Amino acid sequence: MFTSTGTIQYDDSDGVRMTVKVNQDFSNYYRALIPKYLNVVRPRWPAHITAIRPELDIPPKIRYWGDYDGEEVEFLYDPYIFWDKGFCWVDAWSKRLEDIRTELGLPNTSTRPVVRAGFSKIFHCTIGNYEENLP
Repeated sequence: MFTSTGTIQYDDSDGVRMTVKVNQDFSNYYRALIPKYLNVVRPRWPAHITAIRPELDIPPKIRYWGDYDGEEVEFLYDPYIFWDKGFCWVDAWSKRLEDIRTELGLPNTSTRPVVRAGFSKIFHCTIGNYEENLP
């Protein structure tokens, strides 16, 4: 596992979304490790970790919304590249993001098993998109 940092950003233009902006070189580096013949392309959005998604998360304690905009946050990540449904990503973990979700009244659960001791939720950083009908 490795450690990196990013900056918290809030967006409430279409629901509520909180992301951690990460250095674009982070995403570019891991995408460059994927063989070119697989035609993985850069994601539509700049490199980030999504901590709160408007289609899944509606914070019950919205009064805390925006409190940490611009805060630098540390995260751990595993360099293993996952593939599914047209996306490639690396998993990430952050106690700080879990704490913010808790403060907003959101659960810290994941659909996949959390395999890192001390963490409750898996976040991810999308590094690329591909066509699902790859060989």
